[in-house]
Order: sequence, then C-alpha cells, then structure tokens
Amino acid sequence: MATASAAPFADQVHRTSVDHQGRSLDVTYRADAKVSTRQIGMSAGTRPTTERCLWAARVAVVRDVAGTKGASLSHRLDADQMIRGSHFGKCSENRAQVASLIARRSDEVKAHLAEVAREDAPQLANVISSAKHFAAN
Repeated sequence: MATASAAPFADQVHRTSVDHQGRSLDVTYRADAKVSTRQIGMSAGTRPTTERCLWAARVAVVRDVAGTKGASLSHRLDADQMIRGSHFGKCSENRAQVASLIARRSDEVKAHLAEVAREDAPQLANVISSAKHFAAN
C-alpha cells in the first residue's frame, strides 16, 4: 500500500477543560490521520477497466493537556478508528477525488473525538495526578 502525504482531519479537534485541585486545565483531543492507498484491478487495451483505488485512513487520537504555567502533557491514545473506501480508477490519477471522499467523512472523525474524550475522562484524572506526583519529585 502506498501512503498518501496529505494530512486529512488536521483541523479536527475536540476541546474541553478539566478542573484538577482548583486549577482549570485545557484538554485538546486532536486527530492524527495516516492515509494509505492500494490499486486493484486492471486495464487491458480495448476492454473496460476494472481498476479501483482502495483507500484507508487510520485516525489516531492525541490528547494534549495544557497547564496554567505553560507545561503540557501529550499522549497518543489507544483509540484508532479506520475509515475505508474506494474510488473508480487509478490511485495516482485520482488523489484529489480520494482526498475529497475522505474529507466528506469528517463528521465521523468529530464524533469519534468526542466519544474518546468522554471515555477518557476517568483515566485523564489519574494521568494528571500521576504527572503531578512525578513533577514534585
């Protein structure tokens, strides 16, 4: 599979804040996507082509916690989402169309980020407490 160089969903973020021991911390969940493509089928002379471009976008979620004094804590969560699709024709000739198909699925990514943020809330409190403990030592 070939890896596409575009960074889809780079603007997809979910922002929230969490109170920890009287301080408000800004938490951002952002999408980090890697797109890969694979060409299938063939084109033989005067026969109709059966070429298709299969694409897959693996969307990872990165959590960034920003403290009040500029300190930050970043972690890639184990919550990848796969978005798959296909397009008629060669991958190399249809990059713009594939990018458009992927961009149309941004609502799925937004929903995934919000769900991951909701599920991560209990663990986030523990991570912040642990990080504070290590910083104090």
